[in-house]
Amino acid sequence: LLELGSQPASVVAKKSGLKRGHTYNVLAELIAKGIVQEYEKGSVKYFTCLAPQILVTMLEQRALELDTRKKRLLEVLPELEHMRNPSILQPKVRFFSGLDGIRQIYEDTLREPKKEILAIGDFEHYFPREHSVELNDWIWNYCSRRAKRGITYVGIVNKSPTSDLAFKKRKAERRVLKMVKNADLSVEINIYGNKVAIISSSHDMVGLLIEDKPTADTLRNFHQAMWKKLPDYSL
Repeated sequence: LLELGSQPASVVAKKSGLKRGHTYNVLAELIAKGIVQEYEKGSVKYFTCLAPQILVTMLEQRALELDTRKKRLLEVLPELEHMRNPSILQPKVRFFSGLDGIRQIYEDTLREPKKEILAIGDFEHYFPREHSVELNDWIWNYCSRRAKRGITYVGIVNKSPTSDLAFKKRKAERRVLKMVKNADLSVEINIYGNKVAIISSSHDMVGLLIEDKPTADTLRNFHQAMWKKLPDYSL
């Protein structure tokens, strides 16, 4: 149509090599998109294409409209998220294994916006020097990075030489501890946001990451109930 100018459908069909019925369908789609205009001259319908510059202007206007709609959506997004019922969402469970898998779980805790991790476990297993010197050193580094991000570690831990060392670093590494004695806590549980991480790094190096608000809230309430009954950590 840019070459032909205003023409009836028969001319457009002949020039394009399309059947007339298909030509009408294509022209109808272009009219709906605002690219082609239709008018009658006598008893014949003519079709004409808008000037290229007008098409550019139309696209700019549509882009502006989409941007406006996006801004409006972002404004109400928090309210929409609040309206969503989390209980109808299916829990997400991911399995991790190996050194890299354990690292991925710990790295996920650093993205916690509420700046608090509730934990249960035994530092002798958290820092498994005898099993993996590499993981042991990496976790101490992780603790420093966690503290720099302003995340507080609130832990119920088994008293041990390693937990004594962690207690001595409590201010620098934003760590608050309460203790149990002679408990068999071979896995670590981290509760943060809507997630629960269960980590076994002393032997098999495996872990589960559960993203489910009811599960996280239940374990958080359990942690808080235990916390009230346990003594503060002491050397």
